Amino acid sequence: MSTGVRVARWLVAVLMITYGFAKLTGSQFTVIDSEASKPMGEVSGFWLTWYYFGSSTVYGTVIALVEIGGGLLLAWPRTSLVGALVLLPVVGNIILMDILFGIGALPASVTVLICLLIVVRPHARRLVEAVMLDSGPSRRAEAVRGVAVAAVLAGAWRFTYWMANHNNRNPTPIDGIWTVEAGEGPLQRVFFEYNRAGMAAFRFEDGDVVHHFEVDTGGRVRVWEVWKEKGPLIYEGEIVDSGRIELRTSGDGSPIVLARKQVN
Repeated sequence: MSTGVRVARWLVAVLMITYGFAKLTGSQFTVIDSEASKPMGEVSGFWLTWYYFGSSTVYGTVIALVEIGGGLLLAWPRTSLVGALVLLPVVGNIILMDILFGIGALPASVTVLICLLIVVRPHARRLVEAVMLDSGPSRRAEAVRGVAVAAVLAGAWRFTYWMANHNNRNPTPIDGIWTVEAGEGPLQRVFFEYNRAGMAAFRFEDGDVVHHFEVDTGGRVRVWEVWKEKGPLIYEGEIVDSGRIELRTSGDGSPIVLARKQVN
């Protein structure tokens, strides 16, 4: 084994074992109170990622043990290839998080990836031979397989597109966040959800209540008690303009005036 491979093995082993123990001892995946108390929409990608991974102690422990175990496997030449193959997807995922969520450890992650590739490179031919099977089927069978795969791709795309744009979404002119501009009671905000067709979340001082809403072509807004199932009609009103809605409880009483919240 060359000196370069040996150095690469030990460099990755030290880094990954250190990162693994950082998760077990609480050096990573912990969130400061000033960030945890912010509304989710105001939290940076870094702290969202840290909170997500840290919310499950079991998950963080599993990741830590994989990193430590992979590092230990790299320490011995006989098991170094296994260690490199175990750690490659882990490091690849870390690099994606570094780039997409601004974690800030990209140089170290890329260095580890290069070192792992150095360890794997001498065995590349054997790995390809091990995972790539000899082609047995006839050309006709391959053509049929190609048509089947194309059908699966087209079907999966069509189904998920329908789910996203017809089942999950049914856009209305009032989709978005609205604040209470005038009206009595503890109601603070209303969320006419874009990504959940017909869902309206009414935020009160003590929590959210989910209702069903519809908007007709004339700008009439109606809100029923139960999302999807409707039930009793509880609010009725109209769109005053692009930035205001007036709702009344059971068709009478003083209107609740909602103003559209501007998103920066």
